[in-house]
Amino acid sequence: MGRLEGKTLLVTGAAHGIGRAALELFASEGARLVAVDVEEEALAEGVARLEAEALAVPADVADPEGVERAFGEALEEFGVLHGVAHFAGIAHAALSWNLSLADWEQVMRVNLTGSFLVARRAGEVMREGSLVLTSSVAALGAFGLAHYAAGKAALLGLVRTLALELAPRGLRVNALVPGLIETRMTAGLRPWAREQEVEASPLKRAGRPEEVAQAALFLLSDESCFLTGQALFVDGGRSLVGPPGLPPGFGRR
Repeated sequence: MGRLEGKTLLVTGAAHGIGRAALELFASEGARLVAVDVEEEALAEGVARLEAEALAVPADVADPEGVERAFGEALEEFGVLHGVAHFAGIAHAALSWNLSLADWEQVMRVNLTGSFLVARRAGEVMREGSLVLTSSVAALGAFGLAHYAAGKAALLGLVRTLALELAPRGLRVNALVPGLIETRMTAGLRPWAREQEVEASPLKRAGRPEEVAQAALFLLSDESCFLTGQALFVDGGRSLVGPPGLPPGFGRR
């Protein structure tokens, strides 16, 4: 029996990268799935490949109506949610003095406000279970990523607050904190920048989406039933040796 047998999970950012890897892993562990992403075609293709009960809901997590629709369709289809894994996010790089207000607001809207909207709706409709949000080692400070770092740092405070507020309702809330992971977001890193980050990591390599997905599986499963309000670093030890220095070259996760 899979570790998620009998559970219904909603996964955002499910069309690519970590979210896609998580979707496939959760399906193999017996979960029923609601997959959410703004990229409708890629989302549908990914869901069609799953050997599991799954529903694709194209939606923007930074749009309150989109979040409402995603949760509404999930409950209409399956009647209950036992967990939410929120991976949706964006990033692009610019030094702070060259960072436009529009770019600042876009990244904060998707990464921080989107996390709040998803978490708020989960708190409204779920009566027990696990909520997993995604931060980043960039929360410790990251060259050229003031907006991304600020949003990911704020998310850790949001997770701790939600853990306190939702514990009486039987909901656990934790954060994943990935380091350099092989996704579309990091594919545009310049070779010297990638080499610098890999060399700075104690494990001397980038992580794989599947490795972050495994950590999410733990947080969503009953194996972590006494764990809430925590930040689980999945970074190859990168956070042990100082703030990451990710320079220009980012795209979407």
